[in-house]
Amino acid sequence: MNKKALWIIGAQIVFIVILIWTIVFVGRDEYESLQSEDEEEIESPLRVSEQNDLQVVKLNLATQKNSGISVQPLQAYNYHGNIKVLGSVISIQTLVDYNSQYQQLKAQLALAESVLPNHQLQYQRYKQLNEDDKNVSDKAVQEAQALVINDQTQIKTAQAQIKALTDTIIAQWGQPLATLVTKHPTPGPLHDLLMQKKVLVQVSFPLNFKAPEGNSSIFISPIQDEVPPIRADYVSQSIQTDISNIGKTYFYSAPADYLRVGMRVNVVPANASSSLKGVIVPNQAIAWHGGMAWIYVKTKPDTFLRKPVASDIELDNGWFDNSLSPGTEVVTRGAQLLLSEEFKFQIKNENDD
Repeated sequence: MNKKALWIIGAQIVFIVILIWTIVFVGRDEYESLQSEDEEEIESPLRVSEQNDLQVVKLNLATQKNSGISVQPLQAYNYHGNIKVLGSVISIQTLVDYNSQYQQLKAQLALAESVLPNHQLQYQRYKQLNEDDKNVSDKAVQEAQALVINDQTQIKTAQAQIKALTDTIIAQWGQPLATLVTKHPTPGPLHDLLMQKKVLVQVSFPLNFKAPEGNSSIFISPIQDEVPPIRADYVSQSIQTDISNIGKTYFYSAPADYLRVGMRVNVVPANASSSLKGVIVPNQAIAWHGGMAWIYVKTKPDTFLRKPVASDIELDNGWFDNSLSPGTEVVTRGAQLLLSEEFKFQIKNENDD
């Protein structure tokens, strides 16, 4: 290869290097501009927080307008017809465990109470003999006294443990079921539950529904199972809640022939044709997430609270809900957008962490 050819090749290489450098230099400003725009897009005007286990979203008025967010007040509605009420068969394993603990503590208390009188009598006899010319040694008196103190300590400890356990049961299950565990009438509802002859059913009634009376009954049937209605007897009000059904919960006991723990049941109350006051939640206000219906309630000009909506009564133009008040302002345009942006914000924060 001659010198002229080498010179040409060298010149081409230099030209290519200069061309690449020029492209990079000229495109740097545009690239930085694009990066800045991306960062601005990530910069969200949303501020998401939690309030009473519910999500609160803050969105300034300018962003609301640009995003097309609109709200409208909910209209009052009186629902007539069969009110759909659902329930579920729940596990009583915790009650079974509590019952076992309670019986053990009662046995410990009974044993300590049974031996205390004998130990007290022995202590008094030894003490008298010791005072009478030392017919019993001081050590024997001290040992007899120690037995009495030990019995008294065991009694106080067992009583305190029984009270603490009873308070725990009341806090978790309510007084009636706690009484069934602590009093343990046989035969009785708890006995039938422990023997698996009956199951415990938690029923969720609408908030404005009349509370059931004692000794009342309802009829239930497993969802999607063709069996005759099963009578369920009222047990007590439930302290627990059912997140999938908005409303007041109550416990019923029912025969276990067709029912198993975890089953969902339909409930037919005696006064199912009653009128129920509430509101209509428009279809466009609903944002579905996690198998549940949600709405965004406007609590302040720039604040929206995401709340669950009862989805068991569907109307022609929306959903009936009796946990919301007429006039409550909800997002009717942009609810799904708020939900999407809310989770984008959470994902961004997780990435930042």
